[in-house]
Amino acid sequence: MAFFNSKLRYALCAAMDLAMQPPNQACQSREIAQRQQIPGPYLDQILAALKGAGIVRSIRGAGGGYSLARPAERIRVGDIVRALVRGDGLFAGRPVGPRPDATTTSVRWIVSEFESRIESLLTEQLDAVTLADLVRRKQDLDESLSIMPGI
Repeated sequence: MAFFNSKLRYALCAAMDLAMQPPNQACQSREIAQRQQIPGPYLDQILAALKGAGIVRSIRGAGGGYSLARPAERIRVGDIVRALVRGDGLFAGRPVGPRPDATTTSVRWIVSEFESRIESLLTEQLDAVTLADLVRRKQDLDESLSIMPGI
């Protein structure tokens, strides 16, 4: 089971693409799809989910498209993940419940407690990285691969 499936990878790539654009400049989804090699209809579904979560905004009309709804420094990777996996069972925030007694199933409690611990650790790690952090890593990589660094 891979946590980072194609939907999540595409969402992170699309969000990074938008973060690398000049501020307040909208990009059409077909441009993002072409640059990031994402199937267009699939990208439209992803952008709709990101828009619903307040991560991107859409602008209608000539020169319209998508842009980030807030600065990349204020968008955590966890925000993007939660926008896409809400219905998939992760990050549901289910309470573990009281410690088991003789009338409850201790196996279920152990599994529930383990699940809660793992989700907390994963959430902590995903929320520790912003979209701006990922963009800086890309820029650092581009710089290191450049024949003439600094130019």
